[in-house]
Amino acid sequence: MKLSDLKTFDQVIEDRRGSDEEFRRLWDSTAFAREVANRVVAYRTDNGLSQRGLAKLVGMTQPAIARLELAEHEPSLATLAKLSRATGLTFLMTVSNGGVELAAGTPDPSQIAALAATAGHSFGVVGAPTSRLRA
Repeated sequence: MKLSDLKTFDQVIEDRRGSDEEFRRLWDSTAFAREVANRVVAYRTDNGLSQRGLAKLVGMTQPAIARLELAEHEPSLATLAKLSRATGLTFLMTVSNGGVELAAGTPDPSQIAALAATAGHSFGVVGAPTSRLRA
């Protein structure tokens, strides 16, 4: 088999989501946790930190960082605030239709205000001063 014949990770996931209801439910229910975990791992590796080093910086334990990076459970708002305060990471979330979605990239405060004013949704940046969130 040629390398070009292999499916990408995303293709494998989509195939499985389409054919396995239980897998789809589990995969979709952990999407928010995976997005947070991806950002935390990226920050940690980009800054040459071990899990222990990041834990010390954030004020958490190494096992707590390891659990966060496993993405099996959604992190609490308090955890996101600790991460944001210590690392400068920003987490823009939308809560709707019974789910939580983490926006891609680093949001600009003016984008948040514009979205909140025009979309009829509530937006917030965990760890950001509230004065930056006013429309």
